[in-house]
Amino acid sequence: MPTEKTPSIDIRPGAAPFLLDGGEAGVVCVHGFTASPEEMRWLGEYLNARGLTVYAPRLAGHGTDPDLMRRQVWQTWYEDVLDGVALLRARCRTVYAAGLSMGGLLTLRAASAGAVDGAVVMASPLVTFARGLRFARWLKYVRPFIPDAPQPNDLDARVRAIQREMGRPDYGRAAYAGKPTASVAQLYALMRDVERRLGAVTVPLLLIYSKGDRTVPFGNMARVARQVRSADLVQRTLEHSDHCLTQETERETVYAMVWDFLVARMAP
Repeated sequence: MPTEKTPSIDIRPGAAPFLLDGGEAGVVCVHGFTASPEEMRWLGEYLNARGLTVYAPRLAGHGTDPDLMRRQVWQTWYEDVLDGVALLRARCRTVYAAGLSMGGLLTLRAASAGAVDGAVVMASPLVTFARGLRFARWLKYVRPFIPDAPQPNDLDARVRAIQREMGRPDYGRAAYAGKPTASVAQLYALMRDVERRLGAVTVPLLLIYSKGDRTVPFGNMARVARQVRSADLVQRTLEHSDHCLTQETERETVYAMVWDFLVARMAP
């Protein structure tokens, strides 16, 4: 009988979690679907240079082997975020979370449970441009993986060029080239769970979305804002960035938005 392939559990270069020690305010920076902590590194370094303690977890199955990722459930990814929050609680007086895309969904989930003192949500989907997400739980049996469509502007190549300019190894985004269909089903389940819980979000909240995002419709920002109960709610709009806001052309603007929001709410 044929045996099932054993997925690699080796962490890819550039995909490891990172901890940057700083002051008594901490931020858990959460990466997106099929990506890795590398897409949060520049934001994390920006915040750490201004005195914050930063931890970026690697969500289970990411940065290793897509075959390992497809074996995970969204609750495992959420536990990774809660572990990060617990790590910073032992070091910091206040702990925030900042998440990109699916990382923003996990951030909202943590905020709805009262696990963080404030939240930053960037380009996170309650709905997407992709059709058929709800059918992924059945499609996974006939099509285990979905390749990414070619992009006219290769973000990974641009990230590699910036890494070289910084004098760093050019790992690129350390992201998968496709999506495990079973994981897409988990993403959809997480989207639905988070939307049901938005009314429990009361912590200070920053939403950042881009009109140029070709993955997550800009209207998601209003959809989130309508349902949360945060009295302290800030909405910021980008005009040109595509989906990966922390690595796109307006990334420095994003970093400044995040810092301005956090520093204004830190305890003296």
